Amino acid sequence: MKILEVHYSTAWAGAERLVIDLCNELSKTNEVILCTIVDDTIPGKSYYKSELLKSVKYINLKCKSGNDVRGFYRLLKTISDVKPDIVHAHTDALNIWIPSLFYHRTKYFHTIHSLADKRQFSKWLTPVYKYFYRKRIQAITISNICQQSYVKLYHINNAIRIDNGRSQMQPSPNIKLVEKEVNGYRSNRETRIFVHVARCTKVKNEVLLFRSFSRLYKENRDCVLLVIGANYDSSENRHLLEEATPNIHWLGVKDNVYDYLLNSDFFILSSLHEGLPISLLEALSAGIIPISTPAGGVLDVIKDRSMGYVSPSMDDEDFYNTIITALDTCDSFSREGLVNYFQDNYSMKHCAELYLQAFASKL
Repeated sequence: MKILEVHYSTAWAGAERLVIDLCNELSKTNEVILCTIVDDTIPGKSYYKSELLKSVKYINLKCKSGNDVRGFYRLLKTISDVKPDIVHAHTDALNIWIPSLFYHRTKYFHTIHSLADKRQFSKWLTPVYKYFYRKRIQAITISNICQQSYVKLYHINNAIRIDNGRSQMQPSPNIKLVEKEVNGYRSNRETRIFVHVARCTKVKNEVLLFRSFSRLYKENRDCVLLVIGANYDSSENRHLLEEATPNIHWLGVKDNVYDYLLNSDFFILSSLHEGLPISLLEALSAGIIPISTPAGGVLDVIKDRSMGYVSPSMDDEDFYNTIITALDTCDSFSREGLVNYFQDNYSMKHCAELYLQAFASKL
């Protein structure tokens, strides 16, 4: 099977992480081409590119942005040249509208990486998307709540649900240095380390996260927040760092996140909405206890207390009290149990097998 995977870039982000893992896994038994739209010489737009296996062919369309009009024509030509059996888009579905009208032998798929209404540019496009999802493009959702949002928005129930997956991560050669670094943030052996992995955006709601840890500091709770990701020093977010209490530390972007997970006690998310966060799956794979707001697909992963802690709402008090509950009751958790849960449900091998089944069903 010849599969053309299409995405904006290989930047440092969750969907991009999944695309790289999926391409690598699919290429073990299929011919796989990854086509990215945004010019990969732009700083930060090719962060994960080096992790592609040699078995994956790579094409970059050199566009200025993901919605560059030239990208539509360049992608159309790429599909014409490659002649794939499958085109699988992770960008917005409109990138493959035109090709789906011209090249009928190729089958088209679109993975919606968030709630359906959050991925659509404007309401007037709803009937257009609905037409393509009914007639030309097979929609794929990544969690139960994403599936529900798709049905609610388009009033059709034809999407295939494939939960996100993640390749098993491995400690880096610097694991001992990271262990020493993380231990340096502890005031004693009882200090609890929390790690947050995300680009700073309104959707990730770091304002709530920082506010909660400032309160923990003022109430003399012995815990530290390590923040990994970009954009915290931007003009719109710099105030978070300037106002942060001494128990909050921004570490920047890291290419060895797994090392930090392995040396932490908790993984924490404060998002307003999520599809099914890759960072959460990475935390489970490391056996680290997750804490989150009730954001989208998080609820499909953390189904009960044995899998982590979810606050009853997005409210400050609820989120804070959930952190306190986790601190007071976490000793009953088994890291091995979380790892087993990940391997049984969210491995990339399992995820890729489901994608191949979906592709084959349309050929």
